[in-house]
Amino acid sequence: MFLPYIGDDKSANGYMILPTNNGPLYYEVLGEGQPLVLISGWAMSCECWRPAVEFLAAGHRCLLYDARGMARSQPADATASFTIEDHAEDLHAVMDAAGMFDAVFIAHEMGALMAAACADAHPQDVRSLVLVSPRASFSKDEIKSLSVFTPASLALREIASFPLIRNLVALRFRHAPQPYRDTLFDDFAELSPRAAYETALAAAEYYESRPLEKIVKASSTPLLLVCGEKDKAGLTQARQLFSLAKSGKFARMKDCGFLPMLEYARQFARLIDDFTDALITEGNTIIPIE
Repeated sequence: MFLPYIGDDKSANGYMILPTNNGPLYYEVLGEGQPLVLISGWAMSCECWRPAVEFLAAGHRCLLYDARGMARSQPADATASFTIEDHAEDLHAVMDAAGMFDAVFIAHEMGALMAAACADAHPQDVRSLVLVSPRASFSKDEIKSLSVFTPASLALREIASFPLIRNLVALRFRHAPQPYRDTLFDDFAELSPRAAYETALAAAEYYESRPLEKIVKASSTPLLLVCGEKDKAGLTQARQLFSLAKSGKFARMKDCGFLPMLEYARQFARLIDDFTDALITEGNTIIPIE
């Protein structure tokens, strides 16, 4: 069972449910200041951002949400689809409900595709991008595995017992500290099987047009890329994107894996603070540093 987080001051902080034709969307707004929108990767709830937001909310207005079919954004309507564009429109709807625009998007892994799609469709929503452990999508072999083990009639809590799926999920979350590692696995076990599979499939199809490369090349604002040095796949993708950026910073976190916002929350939050401070004081003149 997912329990909502409620801030100490409910008038300023707390949680909301946005009703839509495709199902409920859970979101929270925490803190005051420059707006940040935190976009989770595949099969993760917004709880993956909780430790970092404890620091970031001191100087930022932070929007967290659960994507369609994930955690507290359930049940999705039976007719709902899970394309990257669908997820981007959900993100825009949540931002509109929260009264946010011109925000820094902080997107983890496959969430970078949702950020790119939202920025393309609603450029007024985003000021700049922070891409954390960016991934294009799953490999074709991984998606094939998901298609075998995630029919809509089968609960993910049951398929989590299959070694192939358990190993896939355990590999993704192995560096997350407790209790967040258990939370992430429980999130996986409770999410909509259809949402999991269709989102992974849609990401692979969407990435064929290379949306991340396009938005990075076209952007006139600085970009921040954050990766753990142990995240080899993320580093490869991040280096490629960084080579296309006009300005920005590439931060590699030592002794860190796939989840820097969980593994080193304080240091991660400091990177975001420094980046957003530079956006305010220096405009678009951040010097490229790796």
